[in-house]
Amino acid sequence: MAPAKTSRGSERELCRLEEIPDGHARGFLPHKREDRLFAVRRGQQVRVYINSCPHNWRPLDFAQDRFLSADCREIVCYAHGAHFSIDTGECTAGVCLGEFLIRVPARVANGMILIPLELPQAPE
Repeated sequence: MAPAKTSRGSERELCRLEEIPDGHARGFLPHKREDRLFAVRRGQQVRVYINSCPHNWRPLDFAQDRFLSADCREIVCYAHGAHFSIDTGECTAGVCLGEFLIRVPARVANGMILIPLELPQAPE
């Protein structure tokens, strides 16, 4: 995926909302061979998370932009089968039950998804 676009003060543009199909997810900010974060769109709402499972802090996706269950209702860590709420990032089933994905504050303004310049970091 392309890097985030220009910055505006303390925020940067991630992409246009319409670039993520409704009900799907997309990875962003590639670093080496992994996307650093991903966004999930539901209508006009978007949730953005660091691409790192709290079980062992490794990427969740097994292939590009594959962050969701087959029915697109949950985020899934394909390495260990943990399932997470799209809305809260809480693990609802699997090895890290009750733990949370690291959320990135995001907002939509004029059809553009904006995130902070300074991103939260996953433990190493």
